[in-house]
Amino acid sequence: TRPGLGALSSVMKLYTYAGNTHALQTLIVARYNGIDIEVPLFEMGKDNKAPAFLKKSPLGKVPVLETAQGCLCEAAAIARYVARMRADTNMYGGSFFEAGQVDQWVEFAKNELDLPVGMWIYPILGFIPTNATNTKQAQEDLKRALAVLDAHLQGHTFLVGEGVTLADVVVSCSLLNAFKLVFDAAFLAPFPAVVRWFTACVAQPEFLAVLGPTALLQAPAAAPAKAAPPAKADKGKKADEAAPKKEEEAAPKKEAGGGKKKEKPPPPEKKPEPSPEEKAAKDKAKLIAKVVKEGGKKGVEIEGAADMGGLEFFCTTIESPDGDVELLQMAMTGMNAPADPDNSEERKGCSGRVGKMIFSAGVHQLAMVAYVPDVTAEKVPIGEWLAAVIKDVGGEVVMEPNAADSPDGGLVAAAVVKADPDAGKFPLKDKDSAMASAFAFLRSKDAFPEQADDDDDDICFGDDAFDGIDDL
Repeated sequence: TRPGLGALSSVMKLYTYAGNTHALQTLIVARYNGIDIEVPLFEMGKDNKAPAFLKKSPLGKVPVLETAQGCLCEAAAIARYVARMRADTNMYGGSFFEAGQVDQWVEFAKNELDLPVGMWIYPILGFIPTNATNTKQAQEDLKRALAVLDAHLQGHTFLVGEGVTLADVVVSCSLLNAFKLVFDAAFLAPFPAVVRWFTACVAQPEFLAVLGPTALLQAPAAAPAKAAPPAKADKGKKADEAAPKKEEEAAPKKEAGGGKKKEKPPPPEKKPEPSPEEKAAKDKAKLIAKVVKEGGKKGVEIEGAADMGGLEFFCTTIESPDGDVELLQMAMTGMNAPADPDNSEERKGCSGRVGKMIFSAGVHQLAMVAYVPDVTAEKVPIGEWLAAVIKDVGGEVVMEPNAADSPDGGLVAAAVVKADPDAGKFPLKDKDSAMASAFAFLRSKDAFPEQADDDDDDICFGDDAFDGIDDL
């Protein structure tokens, strides 16, 4: 604690769940201001419902900052309070006008970034069902917001003034999980200034002390180099260069008139058409590569989700196996594969430490594969987990638990649910029921958080989606 701040900061505690970006922003600001804030262990769904906590936050929401003078709720209010605790660190700008600019960007993050980022990443985290229309709208909203941000940053190193302020901290934290989970090179290509600014922010020592190293989902595509203008050559040089060409063109004609006629080379032999078996094998190899690639990409998303929220288990879908349980097992292996040290630009796999159940719906059946690493095998027995899901949706085990192909060890098992249109059983419908059952079992074991109920994670849908969003 810096001199003069003891009475304010000596007993400060921040109550929040792990990975909450709206709390991380306060911790980063505290680093810049030299303020110590204790972060006690906190479990949503349990600690936030305790009578003692409800006295601090009557709605049971986080983050909550406990100070010597009392408790503060609402993430933006907490971040602003900590930023204002010192005037000499530039967290709130260097003038009254710059303080207004800081507030402007804090509001921008709340109104233009937080909701679309949540709409895009929450289905990946399993907090809300996948909805293609909502995801597309979120992407378009973010493109518009990032265009505004990029235009500003093309002429500025940071958002306000000449150094990092609360504005940079809040906006970068609002974008943090999008950079880790969904912003790929193609999406970021139109916003090079945003990428430059974000990577500069998260590389600051104060950010690193709270966030650790931040790996982007995929390294952004480099901006294409501008083509050099064609060199102006004098007419004489052009004529000299053209002369040999004319001679070369004339040579064949001369040879045709007086010399021996050259024999035409024989046509190249046509490659034999592949047999049906060879074609099938080639198509299968392509499909396997596609499945493993999709699994690897989902694995990185899960790794990011685990880093963000401390998740130990996760459930998601894999489309490409199309209900084939053998292919779905390959996808699981791809999800658990270690990172390739020779391909740092595009990470794949890396989620072996996270227990998973993945689903693939085809025409004839729903396939599901479960995996539990050694470290959490006692917490969630894989056989019980799979049996609970099968009981709810009606299926059968096709692979008993056995050793998983994962650097984190553990077990893998598989099951299928056959389609039965006459009985109203359809794989797509069963997929949603099975996933809900899988998450319910995890929650019964305290292995997955209850539905997020903090004020920053409330989500609405429909025409009034932007109405009634709680203040940050």
